[in-house]
Amino acid sequence: MDYATILVHLDASRHMYQRLHLAAQLALEFQATLVGLLAVGKPDPTAMRYLVDGDRYLASYTEWQREVGERARQALMGATDELSINAKFRAPDWATAATLEAEAHRADLVILGQHDPADDAAYAERHFIESVVLQCGRPVLVVPYAGWFPNIGKTVMVAWNGTGESARAIRDALPLLRRANTVDVVSCPQPDALGEPSGSPPQYAHDWLASHGVTAHLHTCAAGNPDDTGEMLLSEAANRNADLIVMGAYGHSRMRELVLGGVTRTLLRSMTLPVLMSH
Repeated sequence: MDYATILVHLDASRHMYQRLHLAAQLALEFQATLVGLLAVGKPDPTAMRYLVDGDRYLASYTEWQREVGERARQALMGATDELSINAKFRAPDWATAATLEAEAHRADLVILGQHDPADDAAYAERHFIESVVLQCGRPVLVVPYAGWFPNIGKTVMVAWNGTGESARAIRDALPLLRRANTVDVVSCPQPDALGEPSGSPPQYAHDWLASHGVTAHLHTCAAGNPDDTGEMLLSEAANRNADLIVMGAYGHSRMRELVLGGVTRTLLRSMTLPVLMSH
């Protein structure tokens, strides 16, 4: 299996160019079609309905979306015009997280940017990244807003806890893992989990990867408090000079809210390198 189609989110963010460059490099490596999807949200229905100048507001919003879309289209073409890959631009009207989740079903890998609270131009639909990660049914590569990541996948750290999400993550990341120079499988067992079902041991991940031609090295980190596991994984990644973390994403919907697992929440908030998540 390879990534035949890669979908990257485009908006008005200044960080769009970072994830677009990385998406183009991955598309080139896998000879994949790169699809840039413009998603900047929809106009406020309250403003449209109740403001005296609601029609003017709608026209202004539509024009703004058109201008942002044209800049995004040019950025996509500029990032790919000298590369031997097929690039496509899609700009559905008033696209939201739900739009991206649906479009992801035509792709093998989705690329998003971590939310930057200081970037007012970035698309900031509530729970945008979390929603896509948990509901799109595809692996999602989240790129940090801080730093520059021209290439990834040479030194990969797999976060393993023996759950189905972990198993899904290494399956979804297999195209990258096969190309990596180093793959480390890191587990952080919890002392208070003794006597409870803990899923499969890290050796299972090692054995499955070996069956697909991937040599992995097993490591254990000691996270005494479950709340510390996310920070411990980031520290382990830094110690190993990893350029990518692969992990399962944990969460569910409850009363119209997305409830994330602690490690997933920590990584999305504090990531220092790209993270490939699967749910």
